[in-house]
Amino acid sequence: MNGSVNGSSTNPVEAAHREHTNGDSTTLLPRIHEALELVHNPYSSNESRQQASSFLEEIKADDQAPYHGFTLASDKSQEPVVRHYALSLLEHAIKHKWAEYSREQAAALREWVLQLSQNISPEDPLYLRNKTAQLWVEIAKRSWAAEWVDMDELLVRLWELPGPVVHKEFVLFVLETLSDEVFNGEDAVAVLREGALSKACVEIFTPAIVLAEAFPNRQRGDTFRCGEEGWLVRLGELLSQCLDAEFYNNPQYQTCVVKTLAVYKSVMPWAIPRAIASAQCVQHMCKSLATSSVPVQLVSSGVRRGSLGCRLTLLGIRSISFRFIFQITLFRRGILGACMPHVYKSSS
Repeated sequence: MNGSVNGSSTNPVEAAHREHTNGDSTTLLPRIHEALELVHNPYSSNESRQQASSFLEEIKADDQAPYHGFTLASDKSQEPVVRHYALSLLEHAIKHKWAEYSREQAAALREWVLQLSQNISPEDPLYLRNKTAQLWVEIAKRSWAAEWVDMDELLVRLWELPGPVVHKEFVLFVLETLSDEVFNGEDAVAVLREGALSKACVEIFTPAIVLAEAFPNRQRGDTFRCGEEGWLVRLGELLSQCLDAEFYNNPQYQTCVVKTLAVYKSVMPWAIPRAIASAQCVQHMCKSLATSSVPVQLVSSGVRRGSLGCRLTLLGIRSISFRFIFQITLFRRGILGACMPHVYKSSS
């Protein structure tokens, strides 16, 4: 770092600050690299590290920060720490400047996030993929079901991409996070648009036929869904495919199962009961409970005891009946064995 660690008078952060202040961005990206190196270098002096941190924070206020963020985040040759900082530039713009952007500027920012989402790969660290998915959610909370009407179609396209399951994991993260932040009432941005966002969530998760039956007098305005099945059905299909594919020997499939069950847990408290029944969520839950994978069993059990358990009565399923299904499933897998009489006694 040109002697910065040793406290030399040549400080790239100060030079970059002058360039930033004067509006010259031709050498800004290399200066960002140097500042990040200073921050993460254990041999940097405290003063140099503080100056570098201040410079990196100042960059976020620049009008060109989202462009720099997209440029760096798109470059797979960059170090993960650089790409993570680049994503934070986009995050800052979305969270703190979105209301200031014109329709065209907001569309450009959304397009950058869509490109980054499509270009994720299994080689990308998980924290970068999750950070990108969080950017998607942040934009959705601000513009979905308003000027952004094709979000569900874009998610389905990512879902259907062939090859590794990395894009399915991405979509699962988006669905779970969006559900949590729209319906838990704690996110200030989501609360302001709770009506539109909650209605759109119900629409995209519910099978079309169930939606028509549940809301026969529903006004036919803008539609935000893609396809007839809805995400509850897609989640069940993925869960079934993974469980049937000897996922125990495939960490990717096991991760997909856990993430799918996490989406179930988030969605069950607010999903239409008839949609839960139509999508056979209970059956899929029983199937996942009967696996020999401890992580999957733990997540499945948590969903059953928590959000799903409170909906069984609405579905016309008594708890003892669900336990009976669960017990028979495990019995067929040879898991209960000799303890079966005790289980029936405790259930009676």
